Amino acid sequence: MTEKEFISFWKNAIKQEGIKNFPDDFLIIEDFEILTLPGKTLVIGQSLFGAYEILTTENEPVLNAKSYDDAKFIIYSNRMNPKTIKIPAQQDEIKKANKLYENYVDSIIKRIEAGIKSDMPENKNQMNIIAEILRSLILVRY
Repeated sequence: MTEKEFISFWKNAIKQEGIKNFPDDFLIIEDFEILTLPGKTLVIGQSLFGAYEILTTENEPVLNAKSYDDAKFIIYSNRMNPKTIKIPAQQDEIKKANKLYENYVDSIIKRIEAGIKSDMPENKNQMNIIAEILRSLILVRY
C-alpha cells in the first residue's frame, strides 16, 4: 500500500465512522458565554501576560483567551469555522471537554499508528502521514 492509498483509506474510514463535533459530543453546556468568531481557521498565538492570542492563519488577531485551556476550547470549537461558539462559564467544564476531545483525537492517532505498523512497517514517515490525515479531517490537537 502506498502512502497516498493509506491516507485516503484512513480519511474515508474515519469519515464513515462519523467525526465527533466539539464541544457538543463531549459536553452539555448549560451556563455559557457566546463568543463571536470570524468564520476562519484559527490558531493559538503567543502568551501575553497570562492570556493567549487567538489568530487567523493570516496572523490577524481575533481575541485573547483568558487561559491556555480557554484557547484550546476555542480552537477545538472552531473546526467548521462557525460565526459564534458557546464557551462554558466554568473552567472545570472547559478542562473536562478539552480532555475528552484530546483523548478522542489520541485514540484516532493510535489507530492510525497501528495501521502504519501493520500495513507499512518499513515506512519512516509516520508523523507526516498522521498529520496529513488529521489536517484533511480538520482535527486539531494541542
